[in-house]
Amino acid sequence: MKKKFLSLTLFSLSILCLSSCNLKLDLFSKTTTTNEALTTNSSIPTSTASPTISTSTVTPTISRSSTTQTKTSQTTPIISTTTTSSTTITGGDEKVELDSIQNMAILHAWNWKLNDIKSRLSTIKSLGYGAIQLSPMQVKVDKNNWSSESTSSQWWKLYQPLAYKIASENESFLGTKAELTSLCIEAKKQGIRIVMDVVLNHLSGDGSGYNTQVYTKYPLHTYGAKANDNNGESVVKGHIDLPDIDTSNENVQADALALLKDYLDCGVTGFRFDAAKHIETPDDGAYSSNFWPTIISGSKEYAKTKGYIEPYYYGEVLNTPGAGRSFSSYTKLMSICDNKQGSMVINAVKNKSLSSLTSSYNTGENPNHLVLWAESHDTYANTGGYDLTTTISKEDINKAYIIQSSRNSAATLYFARPTSMSARIGTIDDNTGWKNNEVASANKFHNLYVGEKEAITKANNCFINVRGEGANAGACIVNFGTANTAKVTLTGLVDGTYVDLISKTAVAVVNGEADLTFNNGASILIPSDMYTEDINIVDSYTSSVVLKNYDTSKSYAAWVWNAKSQGRWVEFNTDCDALGINLDDNDNYIIVEFNKGSSFNWDNKIRQTYDLVYSGSQIIYDYSQVNWK
Repeated sequence: MKKKFLSLTLFSLSILCLSSCNLKLDLFSKTTTTNEALTTNSSIPTSTASPTISTSTVTPTISRSSTTQTKTSQTTPIISTTTTSSTTITGGDEKVELDSIQNMAILHAWNWKLNDIKSRLSTIKSLGYGAIQLSPMQVKVDKNNWSSESTSSQWWKLYQPLAYKIASENESFLGTKAELTSLCIEAKKQGIRIVMDVVLNHLSGDGSGYNTQVYTKYPLHTYGAKANDNNGESVVKGHIDLPDIDTSNENVQADALALLKDYLDCGVTGFRFDAAKHIETPDDGAYSSNFWPTIISGSKEYAKTKGYIEPYYYGEVLNTPGAGRSFSSYTKLMSICDNKQGSMVINAVKNKSLSSLTSSYNTGENPNHLVLWAESHDTYANTGGYDLTTTISKEDINKAYIIQSSRNSAATLYFARPTSMSARIGTIDDNTGWKNNEVASANKFHNLYVGEKEAITKANNCFINVRGEGANAGACIVNFGTANTAKVTLTGLVDGTYVDLISKTAVAVVNGEADLTFNNGASILIPSDMYTEDINIVDSYTSSVVLKNYDTSKSYAAWVWNAKSQGRWVEFNTDCDALGINLDDNDNYIIVEFNKGSSFNWDNKIRQTYDLVYSGSQIIYDYSQVNWK
């Protein structure tokens, strides 16, 4: 493996002291489009001796061995060891296309308005996402009369278009074509790709009020029956309770291609094809067509002639491709989702059933043509025919996402849940999982180990995926047990000092084992000498409740009460590079923000949180993620 991030600003975490508050970490820039070789920092000393452990009360001093030899330990046999087969630049022993969306973490900004996305681009980038998937922007049914309605009653209309064209002014609450172009321009500056969700298989069931283009120009399939996986022809010619477009028609293909070109001119660099399973491929015999080669090859050629980045494509092919049909008929043209594999992972996590977790893919396809997730908009919001995730906790969703994002060669999609299905469509929940530290840490790990082989084991009631080899290997560990700590055997990691990206603490691997304290059910380890950005060491904070990255122009206090005492103000004071207060178990509290210099009383507050409870374990809040009332 060639190291991706190897400069140190402070010597080495092998001499890390947990009282330090200013180490460096930069793991997001793996989504760079440059192809430079990355090498170790020659100033970092190495040793061929076995690591030594200090018996002092400070963090153990551990020197990393320069050898690439690994220790053997008793664990469940390796489930899989794979390497990438994608192309472009050398990564380890393989070729990897580093700037392909296939190698990125994708944020599904479901129903988000374009300008809301644009205002969050720097945050999205900082969290390790390399691409953003938008909701469909084609003209929808009720195009002028539904943007103020609830998500549950309206979201599906985005997937029922009235035309193969981008919605014009006032035809989509998501935004205008000009706003899409502006978003793409700003996203490009951040190194972020924009993926557009496109609906080409079917129309809205109600075409009233928009009697143009598709309804009057294009033929529909007249198969008559509903699509059924037991009959391959019905899959592509049957309906899904909506008018099914005859995609073998050359006029249909020409206009579908024109739509993709229009999006490319706006700056879109990738496409997700809704209901791709229900559009025929060239392999479908008597009911085959060249729809996919026409629009994919045509849009690729158009992008090339215009000097654009080659587009990325993935299709929604759920459950099975249908009788007599193959997933490979699609993967030779595009990537596809593997929803059944996602269901297997999230159910294993939810049920704490490590034995039911496997490394296999339901599609049987190479992961470099797969998009994985813990949940999608369908599993969260749809009703029939899906393994629903609506009631599954955010914590379990995030653990499943960590597993998915650790996998080699597959793209990973994180679905950003709305505040609730009853909230107005387009309402963004800035406190849901897409911003959580463990998700960002998983994205960093994903970006760091693009192209490196994986070795998956099960040991000590944990899922373990070791990426890379020798002194440069890292590991993603997800806990399936009930205890928050465990001694875990990490086959494939050499002895030395690592950093847990989630807790931001040093971890010693000795004799192939590490004593781990799980944060949000997981631990993500990378070698200490891959650190390059300022971080906070969680264990260095001494307060019960910590507020970091706060607004320095403001002051903060907590209103604290419990069953035995009346409420009182407790001022937040400096704790390392953050602010903190100390509380007793079962104290109730509210964090309140004031203008600096104001006295602490309710009349002077700027804003406050909801009621909170201190349970005895240290709580650390990032100011940007506080759920203000």
